[in-house]
Amino acid sequence: MNIQKFTQKSIEAINNCEKLAYDYGNQEIEQEHLLVALLEQEDGLIPKLIEKMDIDLKHFTDNAKSKLSARTKVSGAGQLFIGKDLNNVLIHAEDEAKAMGDEYVSVEHLFLALLKYANRELRSIFKEIAITRENFLQALATVR
Repeated sequence: MNIQKFTQKSIEAINNCEKLAYDYGNQEIEQEHLLVALLEQEDGLIPKLIEKMDIDLKHFTDNAKSKLSARTKVSGAGQLFIGKDLNNVLIHAEDEAKAMGDEYVSVEHLFLALLKYANRELRSIFKEIAITRENFLQALATVR
């Protein structure tokens, strides 16, 4: 993963994962952290696309936060680390950017990689709100 190839908004979302991990008492940073970071991003593209898809953003975010709350908590000042599922998403986000002909990895590439490589918890959220790669790409096409 080459962080130089990430847009400012993508880097902001990834950095917010660390804050979320501290706030929720998690030592391992995982996909749930990235999803919440993307959904809560101020003036972010992902919240706008979710609303464009007629999905209740608050319900989606609350559901993601409940999965985040269910993650293992640790007390004390442990070292944070990126989990393998999130690492997989970050690596494949670069592939998503290349496939779309983009030089930089932006938030939509991160979200597409989350959809494609979702862990069990995220798959259940995506299934419940009926979000698919196809309907996300349709909404994205309207703003690109």
